[in-house]
Amino acid sequence: MAKTKLHKYERVKQLPNVTFSQFGEKTTPGSYPWFQAPFADMEKILELGCGKGEHSLAFAVAEDLFCVGIDIKSDRICVGAETAMAAGQTNVHFLRAPIERIREFFEEDSITEIWLTFPDPHLKNRSIKNRLTSPAFLDAYAHLLVPGGTVHLKTDSDTFFDYSRDSVEQWGGQIISSSENVHDDEGVILRGCGTVSAFDAEARSQGKAIKYMAFTLEK
Repeated sequence: MAKTKLHKYERVKQLPNVTFSQFGEKTTPGSYPWFQAPFADMEKILELGCGKGEHSLAFAVAEDLFCVGIDIKSDRICVGAETAMAAGQTNVHFLRAPIERIREFFEEDSITEIWLTFPDPHLKNRSIKNRLTSPAFLDAYAHLLVPGGTVHLKTDSDTFFDYSRDSVEQWGGQIISSSENVHDDEGVILRGCGTVSAFDAEARSQGKAIKYMAFTLEK
């Protein structure tokens, strides 16, 4: 397993559809590939904690969208990036970076949708601030989203789902859609809800329901 990860790390550094962030680098958001021609005017979707990028790859079937999958795990990004290249999907890019630094890579009012696909629920009290729906992250999403832009959450954690609902409401956001089991809810017909990632499949194999929430964060 360690050798496989090392090989993927070496491969991913050579892939043209992967950007590696460097702490302390002097780069403006507009200099990154997603703001360059021919992608500059395309609607942009972010998948945070993307893993192998299953949702980003599914979204990118729509050729008028540009999708960026963000994760800190190089071996997972490698799988998604190579899959995109094999499929000829030029409108998918991957960014290896901590999500805490997301404002460094994207301009204000530039993102149409943000997807949180099975983020770490951080169940210990001391790590609650690291939840991707804690106030600091909601502030960042509000900064990046276009007016009316949407954040989507998929999780199998009841604790994280309930926390996210309360956090969004306390922030002043508006929950526009919610489901206790998205794969069995015919009322939820939004892009990406039907995508089954490795995390989806594992949770469902254990009999867990996949919860979904969509919300807006108007500044």
